[in-house]
Amino acid sequence: YGPQMTPDRSIYDLFKVVFSMSAVMLREHFRCAGPIIEYSKREFYGHQLLPLRLPKVTERLDPPLVDVYIVDGYRKGDINIPEAMFIVDEIKQIVNNPKLQNRTIGVVSLIGNEQALKVMQILGEQLGEEVMTRFKITCGDARTFQGKERDIMFLSMIASPGQAHAQTQDMIGQRFNVAASRARDRMYLVRSIQLEELSSKDLLRSKLIQHFQAP
Repeated sequence: YGPQMTPDRSIYDLFKVVFSMSAVMLREHFRCAGPIIEYSKREFYGHQLLPLRLPKVTERLDPPLVDVYIVDGYRKGDINIPEAMFIVDEIKQIVNNPKLQNRTIGVVSLIGNEQALKVMQILGEQLGEEVMTRFKITCGDARTFQGKERDIMFLSMIASPGQAHAQTQDMIGQRFNVAASRARDRMYLVRSIQLEELSSKDLLRSKLIQHFQAP
């Protein structure tokens, strides 16, 4: 089972192989609002998930999906500063909104974790530890959020025109699945690339953008 025991794999990946003949799929989903989990339900579970969470009036955030295109976004290494600054500014507005004082917040990098570390650094400097702790602000890659949830999640795509290599491996698909199923009430997709600028093989990014445009 060596290939399933590398640092980029989880115990879940290992057990899927070890117990492949006796796996049981849990079909009921209670975390995400319906429009949020619809992406994973369709792309990774063949519509076999049954979303059962109905947010209370006091929990609902409309719209639950927010698609943000950063016109001047650019990727340098695994960091996209304009995307990072949008996320920081939006989180500052959230924490200063009296109606959102009980919300928890997460930020996921869809390429590596350098973007998340940059966002975490800037937020720490501008918000301080007390606010970061109160809103349970966490930034990382998809693995950071395995088994976790937040009321509001930001997905930073990072890729930009000319700096978007198609992501097709099964392992990358699992990360997209985890990243897109952590938000309870609102999920932002922050991107610097348009559909027509993606490779025809880049189905993961394409379908994620399409979902936000027509959930």
